[in-house]
Amino acid sequence: MKTKNLFRVAFVAAVCVSFFSSCDPTDDNNTTPEISTGLFTLNQGEFGKNNASLTYYDFANGFASNYVFEDKNNRGLGDTGQDMIKYGSKIYIAMYKSSLIEVVNAKTGVSIKSIPMKNAQDASSSPRSLVALNGKVYISLYDGHVAKLDTVTLMVEKTITVGPNPEGITIANNKLYVANSGGMQMVMDSTVSVIDLVTFSETKKIKVNVNPGTLKADSYGDVYVVSSGDYGAKPGKFQRIEAGTDKVSDIAVAVKGFDIVGDKAYIYNFEYDANWAVANKTVKIYDVKTEKLLTDNVIAATTLDKTPYGINVDPVSKNIFVGVTDYENNGKMYCFGEDGVLKYTFTTGVNPTKIVFTTNK
Repeated sequence: MKTKNLFRVAFVAAVCVSFFSSCDPTDDNNTTPEISTGLFTLNQGEFGKNNASLTYYDFANGFASNYVFEDKNNRGLGDTGQDMIKYGSKIYIAMYKSSLIEVVNAKTGVSIKSIPMKNAQDASSSPRSLVALNGKVYISLYDGHVAKLDTVTLMVEKTITVGPNPEGITIANNKLYVANSGGMQMVMDSTVSVIDLVTFSETKKIKVNVNPGTLKADSYGDVYVVSSGDYGAKPGKFQRIEAGTDKVSDIAVAVKGFDIVGDKAYIYNFEYDANWAVANKTVKIYDVKTEKLLTDNVIAATTLDKTPYGINVDPVSKNIFVGVTDYENNGKMYCFGEDGVLKYTFTTGVNPTKIVFTTNK
């Protein structure tokens, strides 16, 4: 244990002695156990504050640590953790402002390589989203490109041009789908690029709503798109791109973010009241096979204490994890059963956005 962690432990212990009723003994947040069966949470941090982090939560003992990357690597993770995936034995983390891909051993938490993401002019290309297939990790880059990274050599093999400011990225029907948001442009984009994985070249663009962001594919080859609209006259939408035809259909469900596991899309949403306070926080479940909403709020018995910031579902247990934030301080992760009953919570870093599940078996 490092010296800085000894001070943290001493401080937390003192607080627990004096205020034991308010201190969760299973939520230590200060030391990192050996990585076993549990989960990693990517905490985005605040832009420009260089405070992105990883939280490790151990399923067996209910222990959470917010310093797993620092403890394992003697340095911070970097600035603005945007996305994270586990592929094979490695975890890949897209660091937006630091403009790098951090590659981490999933069983130890130790960094294998930090890969700078630079364009032809040696400027930051700013990675946003990640997806993997057949030994390659595909990376959307906010400067208008998509890169293909080999998972053995950990080298970028090729980079191609798509639309402006690409965000979400997913794979379906042996094709790569990339949401071109145009979020930094005077006129926002409204297309999804389709890339042939064999030739790694763009074959077409599909017209969707303005400012598309998150993309997810179901097991039937349909691709689901969340767009933010123009924050004015054009509202955001939840849409489906149909496999085979590329027909785009609107889905009458309000969505801020979602995850798909099996035949279900788990959706979080919230609204703003007249004073711009966050209200009506919900987690809905939508059946992608029948194309019907199953429940309008599966967690109705629990009030989330901050703003929802991410949702991830364990494909094994079907537990639903919802991260919440106030954008400045440490966040919190809620774990619900598939029935919506709250199981436990743990403290995270700032802006918990993505989870990957891991096992040391």
